[in-house]
Amino acid sequence: MKAGKTKKRILIISHDKIGTSMAGPGIRYHYMAQVLSDDFDVTVGFFDPNYLPDQKLTRDYSIEHIDAHNFHGGFENFDIIIALWLSPRMISFCNSKGIFIVFDLYAPVPIENLAGNIFGKKRLKPSDDFEFSRSLVMYRLFFENGDLFLCSNRRQLDFWLGYVFGSDQIRPTDYLTRPMFDRFIFAPMGIDAKSKLEHKKNVIKGVIPGIKKTDKIILWTGGIWEHFDAQVLIRAMSKLSKRKEIKLLFFGTRHPNPTVPDMRESIETRKLAEEMGLLGKNVFFQDGWVDYVDRIDYLLEADIAISTHKPSIEAEFSHRTRILDHLLAELPTIATSGDYFSDDVIKRYGLGVVVPPNDELVIEKSILEIFDENNYNKVRSNIKKVRKDFDWEVSLRPLKDFLLSNPDKLTRTKRSHNLRDDKGIVLVAKRILPPTAKKIIVKALRLSN
Repeated sequence: MKAGKTKKRILIISHDKIGTSMAGPGIRYHYMAQVLSDDFDVTVGFFDPNYLPDQKLTRDYSIEHIDAHNFHGGFENFDIIIALWLSPRMISFCNSKGIFIVFDLYAPVPIENLAGNIFGKKRLKPSDDFEFSRSLVMYRLFFENGDLFLCSNRRQLDFWLGYVFGSDQIRPTDYLTRPMFDRFIFAPMGIDAKSKLEHKKNVIKGVIPGIKKTDKIILWTGGIWEHFDAQVLIRAMSKLSKRKEIKLLFFGTRHPNPTVPDMRESIETRKLAEEMGLLGKNVFFQDGWVDYVDRIDYLLEADIAISTHKPSIEAEFSHRTRILDHLLAELPTIATSGDYFSDDVIKRYGLGVVVPPNDELVIEKSILEIFDENNYNKVRSNIKKVRKDFDWEVSLRPLKDFLLSNPDKLTRTKRSHNLRDDKGIVLVAKRILPPTAKKIIVKALRLSN
């Protein structure tokens, strides 16, 4: 940015908490704001004031609570808005004021909601189909009105482009004024690769009852959500039970936001470990959620990391952000095949072992294989070579460069839908929004009707 030139103002809407304890969305928008603040005047806005950062978090951006119903004053002074979700009224306001809209599609929410229905183990009703179809209509509004779209990897790009074509967004007569393919860019999650990792205190070895300082630790780095398969890992640990020095730790089994309920997969995994006599011996659970800064101590005490999932459409289009922490701490990874990180990163660069779904025998073999000293050192060396390529500055460079190019807003087509909030949108918001954003946005939508 040249001296004396006024910086453009960017508002990033965070639908989750940012602070010393935060999950993926909060981490994403914190670092996105940090990276963009070098060249832009950045504010992170929150519809829920409870999600504003605490004083302990160091940041280079402004923060603001925005009333989701009376949002006009919170939006009007910005040139660019980046958001996972905006209501039709918000979109209409941005269009009327010439505000550049960036929709953050880094997580394919329709796929995640479908997976939630598949693995939720509740009886599905016609109303579930209705709400899901309305969510797709909502994304059509995003594509009709957005000016830039962010995704995490090539598989997601293919998914979203298929949606754009399938929802009648593309016509030869208006493509030149609304070139959709040119407005998709990759902006995946990253790591702070330049940060110095310091082990500040012992948190696992010699601290957790049942784990010795000489033990080898396998770390599960995040929640046990429904689409994961942690139970196959318990069965693999049962086969390794004679190797008493090998211990498995699940850290942070509960989401930092209290509105997110305990997952059935998490409950059943713990139950299986207890039934197999492994709980407190070979398998350990860290309840609650480890603070963002404190997680480094856990990562540095671990020897390898693991992530196993069920084969599903969710895996095909996912971007396993927890794997990034494995790379940050240079931890060899065992991961189930079928997702982007397993197939295109871990396997391609030799950063660990990729295993087939639902195969405890292969997982058992892979654990012993990675703990072999020669294999272990080779994998660690491979991670060191590629780690810098996943830094936030690298992952968000395309976004920063695009916004610095002063792009024009895209024109709307004659087929664009009339923008208005209605009761159907309330149902959609309840269905597709993350639990962290539901209450306050749904309330605002109801007030607007």
